[in-house]
Amino acid sequence: MSEGGGPLEGKLLLTIKEVAQALGVSRMTVYRLIRAGRLRRVYPTPRSARITRESLEAFLRSLEEEARPEGAGRSVVDRAREVLRRFGL
Repeated sequence: MSEGGGPLEGKLLLTIKEVAQALGVSRMTVYRLIRAGRLRRVYPTPRSARITRESLEAFLRSLEEEARPEGAGRSVVDRAREVLRRFGL
């Protein structure tokens, strides 16, 4: 999906920090998205929470479906596409 090969390209499990950076939000917001069921957290080891790449991609697709009407400024769709392109998702 990305020609540039972003820093997350090829990773199946992402840290909370990586997801926060990709979305341009705080780590606390990522935890809120997890609690709300919008992102899926897994534990490859007992003390290391990760977000599945599939979960992040599904969340970004859901943003496209919830996008604001055209003409309301930079849309969520544009932001989601930029994240996908920039981070090689």
